[in-house]
Amino acid sequence: MTVWALFDSGNGSYTKGVKALNSSGGANIDIYPIGIDIENKNDHFINLNLADYGRLFGDNTLFDTLDKLPKPDLIIASPPCESWSNASAMCEGNACWKQEDLSDSLFAPQREPSMFTIRNASDYEKVYINYQYDRQFMKRVNGELCAFNTIEIIKRYNPKYFIIENPASGRLWKYIEDVMDFKLPYLNLTRYNNYDYPLQKPTKFASNLDLGLRNDIIKQETEWGKFSKSYNERSNIPQNLVIEIFTKVYNEFLQEKQHDN
Repeated sequence: MTVWALFDSGNGSYTKGVKALNSSGGANIDIYPIGIDIENKNDHFINLNLADYGRLFGDNTLFDTLDKLPKPDLIIASPPCESWSNASAMCEGNACWKQEDLSDSLFAPQREPSMFTIRNASDYEKVYINYQYDRQFMKRVNGELCAFNTIEIIKRYNPKYFIIENPASGRLWKYIEDVMDFKLPYLNLTRYNNYDYPLQKPTKFASNLDLGLRNDIIKQETEWGKFSKSYNERSNIPQNLVIEIFTKVYNEFLQEKQHDN
């Protein structure tokens, strides 16, 4: 089975999981990790900017590079969550987006307010947290480009299976389904401390497969504020969870292959 692991360029959680699974004899998976490492600590991946928009100007480096890889059976992606997360909470939204205000109407709103209203620079002058407009602007644009390219890659290469990972309560899911009009059949909610991890960290692995992940509510061992400050460490996915996901997808892949034969 061939896997493309988008954004697996930090600590390489997916790559490590596949290597462990292959070594145990549990699978035969070829994995191609793709992305950039903002901490410049790793080199196990294909260095490719997944927020690239060069094709707007005729630079097709992104797809030219991906076209040379073996066709994927699974695309698994962990796009950056900062612009979608509620961790950067601000009045009426987060540091990148705010809820649309329909309250000026004389009547009750006839539609649901959008949660994707772009913040004005003046919004940041009113908050007690030292958010900077330029930085949050770039985070938002980067988040949208990464989400857009993730879906474009899935549509272009049409793998049998896709999985997209992000925090459970983030805005990414609604953005993909409502703004991009790309359906996510199974959201696959889990909590990391079901898989021997010190943080609860509710997370979704949205997919076209029902992964049946564990989701018991268990008190976490460590407070988030006392956890590592490293971007790569905070982006880690528990290895037991990664191995369970790949095992389930691999078994599904083998069953479909036998059925086709």
